[in-house]
Amino acid sequence: MRQFDVHRNPSEAGRATAPLVVILQSHHLHALSTVIVAPLVKPELVTPDGLVALSVEVGAQTYTLDLALMGGVASNRLGAPVGELRQYEDAIRRGLDRPFTGF
Repeated sequence: MRQFDVHRNPSEAGRATAPLVVILQSHHLHALSTVIVAPLVKPELVTPDGLVALSVEVGAQTYTLDLALMGGVASNRLGAPVGELRQYEDAIRRGLDRPFTGF
């Protein structure tokens, strides 16, 4: 598992609104049994604000990455990656700074 890898949402109930999650946690913490993720929400449900709700594409599908809903999941609940968001790294890092630093 690597930072910015995209996986199917491990929560069956959550898949209806957020089919995917992205790993936010550094892959250097691979010894932990949990990983911090944020949901990729269907864009009609959350409007991107360019701050903590970012518009991203996985394959040909657009999602809203909602950083305000990040949380931890057991890493063994995530299957194989289905995509990655490394091309959005700068925007994601800026979005992660917002809730913690205000900038």
